Amino acid sequence: MNSAFRIALALMLLFGSAVARAGETIRIGGTGSALGTMKLLGEAFARQHPEVDAVTILPSLGSPGGIKALDAGVVDVAVVSRPLRDKERRPYQQVYEYGRSPFGLVTNKAGVEGLSARQVADMLTGRTPQWPDGDPVRVVLRPETDGDNRYFGEMAPGIAEALEVAHRRPGMIVAATDQDAADEAERQPGSLATNTVALLRAEGRHLRMIALDGTQPTPQALADGSYRFYKPYFMVTRDDASPVVAAFAEFVRGSEARTILEASGHLVAD
Repeated sequence: MNSAFRIALALMLLFGSAVARAGETIRIGGTGSALGTMKLLGEAFARQHPEVDAVTILPSLGSPGGIKALDAGVVDVAVVSRPLRDKERRPYQQVYEYGRSPFGLVTNKAGVEGLSARQVADMLTGRTPQWPDGDPVRVVLRPETDGDNRYFGEMAPGIAEALEVAHRRPGMIVAATDQDAADEAERQPGSLATNTVALLRAEGRHLRMIALDGTQPTPQALADGSYRFYKPYFMVTRDDASPVVAAFAEFVRGSEARTILEASGHLVAD
């Protein structure tokens, strides 16, 4: 689903819900893996601000779609899982990195604590079609043009080449969004996918992050440098944001938000 279609869908959803509300509404959209966390932050903010009628979390727009939606006035807050590209920068933007969350291997299979890079590559290519106990490996891919596919390929030597082979294999599952990837990883027995700790924790997913080459993807491992793979999360607002949106942006920088972010799998800068 391209970003233009996602924004059009978001407009329809917002129009359908806005007619029933007269109070303040904060609209948030962008990268899928940040939306569960934004929901938690929005709920905490709304409890302190009775003038806020709703914090509306749009379906995944992706990082580019979030920026376009902010430009178009469809959202008040865009969430992006990478630094903004030069062509996306605007003079009126306020950009704040609110946390980083480990990106890594995900499965629903019990008893699997980790894999080596060679094992992962062989599972992707089909050279190893089964888990050690004999159950089939069901790989969940992301589109070749998606950032997560690139992140996955950068995790270890041989994985990028294995992903190219995997995308040519017939019948492979390709999930369009972060939520779709998590849905498929939960649904498929013996799944192997990628995602972030933030999405799994904030959305209460029945999935587990597993180690790559002996290192677990945790915020603590990010902090001590033993694990290197993560998504940075940026909140983008406008200089002319409403007072309530500006207050939410300030809330995300505060101590209560920090507690929520750390509990949902983020490393937060001091």
